[in-house]
Amino acid sequence: MKILMFTTDYLPNIGGVTAHLRGLAGALCEAGHRVSIVTNVPGEDGGGDPFSVLRVSERVRWLPTARGRRVQFLLNLARPLRTELRGYDLVHFHTVDPLSQALSTLWRGRRLVATNHTSMFVADSRDPRRARPWRRFFDRMDGIIAPSKELADLTVALGTGARKVRYLPNGVDASVFHPDRSGAPCRERYGIRADEALLLCPRRLVEKNGCIYLARAMGRIVRRLPGVRVLFVGDGPERAPITRELEAAGCLDRAVFARSIPNAEMPGYYAAADVVVTPSLIEATSISVLEAMATARPVVATRVGGLPALVEHGRTGYLVGPGDEAELAARICDLLADPACRTRMGESARRRVLDSFTWDRIAELTVDVYQTLGSGRDRRAA
Repeated sequence: MKILMFTTDYLPNIGGVTAHLRGLAGALCEAGHRVSIVTNVPGEDGGGDPFSVLRVSERVRWLPTARGRRVQFLLNLARPLRTELRGYDLVHFHTVDPLSQALSTLWRGRRLVATNHTSMFVADSRDPRRARPWRRFFDRMDGIIAPSKELADLTVALGTGARKVRYLPNGVDASVFHPDRSGAPCRERYGIRADEALLLCPRRLVEKNGCIYLARAMGRIVRRLPGVRVLFVGDGPERAPITRELEAAGCLDRAVFARSIPNAEMPGYYAAADVVVTPSLIEATSISVLEAMATARPVVATRVGGLPALVEHGRTGYLVGPGDEAELAARICDLLADPACRTRMGESARRRVLDSFTWDRIAELTVDVYQTLGSGRDRRAA
């Protein structure tokens, strides 16, 4: 099968969509399919990937306005891809934005699939005005993949036919994220001693990710376990408020901010951690949680979005209420105080990944979706 994937979020950008695309495309290629990723993100590719990347931004002479840039982009993109698309079996969108919406109108008549990665859809779907573009886009699709059951249910509630919507979780490369990697270089880099317990929060510092609640919990944690450090991996506008909360709690010296780190370097960060924390207020799903689990690290996460489908409470980690820093602190302390429990939960987390969340398995399920799609002509006739 020949598959074209379109995205407006790709390397050198760091994030879940980029990690998802590379993992899924690589696994599909290993299974014998041909995949091309098309993106408007400028950059260079290091090579070595089994799929091809077409960066159409390098062919575009941008016009000065946002609308003009979109029009010029479409004009430049349509010409080369119309010829290339003749050989592709389907187009798979991984971002929902004005460019993706416009391209979906150009490519009518072909089989079209979309994966809805964004947690912002949760809020947009409940606002009739903001939901309208989503509904129009989904109407053009032959199939819609949702990486959490919440997103699948909200997509159906929007008026999309339930038979078009399929829940498929994210995946992880368990050969890259594994418990045998050493975390010592990461600890040395940030001056974290081997005898200090380390919490890892691999989240962008934006409001929806709830990192400020971990900052507020740190005061309680440090009072009970003074040797704890926290490492925030990610950057964003919430860094200043988080810093103020840590300072107010008297534990700013217990925190390290690593800013954004390329995904290729993240295995060493998980290996350095004792517990991984995902304190999100809104979450579609989480590749970082799967990466932690693959590295055999227990996770403390909030009971929102797709996280309960990944973290088995009491078996691979703990689930807490969003915005509840007292419960968050209590569960983190429970794990830090019990090394045997951490080891047991980490091993269970690794087994769960190997059973259900490898990219090979997710690629197989994705191909099942592709093969059950009607054609673009079928959709148009309907």
